[in-house]
Amino acid sequence: MLKRFCYCVCALLALAACGEKDPQPGPCPVDPPATWTVSGTVTLSDGTALAGVTVSDGYVCTVTDKQGNYYLNSDTEERDYVFVSTPSEASAPVVDGLPVFWQWYKDYKPGSDGKYTGINFTLNKIANPNRYTVFIFADPQPRGRTANFDKMGYHALDCCDDMYKDMKELRATITDRPVYGIGLGDIVHRELKLLPQYKKGMADAGVLNYSVIGNHDHDTSKPDDKTSCKTFESYLGPTNFSFNLGGIHFIVLDDMIAPDESTGKSRDECDTGLTDEIWQWLQNDLENVPVSTTLMVCAHSPMFRLLGGKNRTGARHYADYRSLLSRYQKVYAWAGHTHTTLNYVDTDSPVIESHTLTRVTGPLWTNEYMGSNGTPRGYIVFDFDNGDVSWRFKPIFWQNGAYSATYPNTYAAPAYTWRDWDYVSGKAVLRASESKPLDGSYQMQVFPPGSYGDKYLYVNVFLWDELWKKPTFTSGGVPAQMTRVTDKNFMYSLADAEMRKYYRENNSKLSGEDSFAESKSNCESMFRVFVDQVHGSGTVKVTDRFGNEYSSTITW
Repeated sequence: MLKRFCYCVCALLALAACGEKDPQPGPCPVDPPATWTVSGTVTLSDGTALAGVTVSDGYVCTVTDKQGNYYLNSDTEERDYVFVSTPSEASAPVVDGLPVFWQWYKDYKPGSDGKYTGINFTLNKIANPNRYTVFIFADPQPRGRTANFDKMGYHALDCCDDMYKDMKELRATITDRPVYGIGLGDIVHRELKLLPQYKKGMADAGVLNYSVIGNHDHDTSKPDDKTSCKTFESYLGPTNFSFNLGGIHFIVLDDMIAPDESTGKSRDECDTGLTDEIWQWLQNDLENVPVSTTLMVCAHSPMFRLLGGKNRTGARHYADYRSLLSRYQKVYAWAGHTHTTLNYVDTDSPVIESHTLTRVTGPLWTNEYMGSNGTPRGYIVFDFDNGDVSWRFKPIFWQNGAYSATYPNTYAAPAYTWRDWDYVSGKAVLRASESKPLDGSYQMQVFPPGSYGDKYLYVNVFLWDELWKKPTFTSGGVPAQMTRVTDKNFMYSLADAEMRKYYRENNSKLSGEDSFAESKSNCESMFRVFVDQVHGSGTVKVTDRFGNEYSSTITW
């Protein structure tokens, strides 16, 4: 009788606390903390309460109780919104292609006590949370057609349209799982008015899209780092947040720190790392994440590793966040910003991996061409299948833009001698076989002997890291393992070199900071083998970290 009496009293107390809308008896809710300013609930669309879900304002965090209630002690005069870190089994409502996991304080009226109540989140249940795909891409950077960057090359706006079209076609083939997108910053190139166009393009592609803020996404009309993020947030939501998919904890971070206007520096000439505030939020967010969890950390600038074997030790709070993240089972750190490709796994300490992507729309000035270390325009297709993780490079198939050359009008498009594909009616095809499209089988480029003025055959394996097998070259039935070299630049065509020489010589005709072109970068995914033959043929094969084999045959 005593047990039944206690149960009934508890149920009545729960009803009194939760109101008539929650008639089901159950465990008593957690008492509100002594100090709080914002409260609400997190439930599924069928009314099921979600317990243990993290709710945050971008600085402090709390978790929901067993009734889905949360109480957050947010500085509502300083903060603009509250958001939920969606759990693996649920997704936020989608508006214009964006999962809207946040709510603005300005849309609610506080009570007479200054507290905001009833800021509720209703999430949608995911049918199979253990299967999904993510398109990961960096630096689309569209800008107006009158911008100096687009006065020679393919318009970035056109290249973005090619990206949307490519993603839409690939998305249509994926029918058994949701498809998400993560744009790794520099979503636009200073022209924030283009953000709605970006939102529409990704929505039309059928991708549920999350976005990282980059240095060129900061509003340069604002006086400091914090306020310069607000225009971006008004279009795309919070700049520091987390969500969960299939048991993986995704963390999106703003690691570009805009200078105060008093410094006299360009407003998008950002420092790297985490501000004290963002570093504190990261700690608060991870307090509720078991160390047995795999993390996907997405930022604009590489947080750990740079080309040339350099660690990002100069970033603010580098030692702090490296120590914190190293406690977790696995950390995949994704970034862009450098316009080059780098994939690095320290085999002595493989917890943290660095994966840096080239510009999805091609390098500055030329756009249509490949990244400065040879990777074509394209993005990563990341698959999660019942705990198994894999990814591959997806070259963009389309080229519908027209080459623009107004510096001077007579200057022709670069010949791109070292590009081994061509375009037929706007579609990319491999030159060796005009009928073969440039697709997911294209994961490397082979250079015949003599390309670098020596007797070596080279191959650039775009996404190579230490967990891949080294490529082999087979000629005449005899296989030979290739040797990695890290002191080679990707081969640029003569026309490209001439174009960049033109810009150097005509620097005075261009406006200040726009007076440079993409530079060549050392290619850390290059391998070679000695070939003492003037004429010959052979096949390069390589096996990726997931067991997939790719091959390319070449004749010279």
